[in-house]
Amino acid sequence: MRFRNPDWLAELQGVVVVALVVLAGIIAFNVVTLADGGPVTARVPADAVAGVADATAGLRAGVVVDGDVEVRVADPTPGQLVAYHLTVLPMLAVAAAVLVLLWTVLRRARRGDPFATGTVRRLRRIGWVALVGGVLAQLVQLIASLELTARVTADGEQSATLDLTRTGLLLLLGFGFFAIAEIVKRGLTMRTELETVI
Repeated sequence: MRFRNPDWLAELQGVVVVALVVLAGIIAFNVVTLADGGPVTARVPADAVAGVADATAGLRAGVVVDGDVEVRVADPTPGQLVAYHLTVLPMLAVAAAVLVLLWTVLRRARRGDPFATGTVRRLRRIGWVALVGGVLAQLVQLIASLELTARVTADGEQSATLDLTRTGLLLLLGFGFFAIAEIVKRGLTMRTELETVI
């Protein structure tokens, strides 16, 4: 029995296409929900909901409700809808942009010479989108979370959590693409030097 040697560029390109299709479905669902005015959920501090903070009903001894709880707004106002979707859509847009750019790099690498200045430029562009776009998207989502909690609590209390793990992953992703771009650039330089020697 013989196994074919995998073309990892093609395999990754296929995975990126599947991820883009799934992501497009998620974005479409969010846009339809926004247009339809469907229910939204928000995370609010437990002490902002009467009777929830330090509640013990149905819990084992010594366990109390603390931190944030998720609440559902069945008939949201337009402001609540926009704030909710701004807690989700910016990061989805950044992920879609990164995937589209990665797909174009993979397609060009499979069709032609991967060690080209255009490849270096595109890889750097992905790095910038992940770094700057990701951080800006997180900032928009944080502000939107603050606004949404203010719109669902009776006293207008604001609450949001900054996901430092996601920020770290975005930094790693961005710098990772910068590093890969540098590797490709050095390979291009070495090949050019070898061609001049030969």
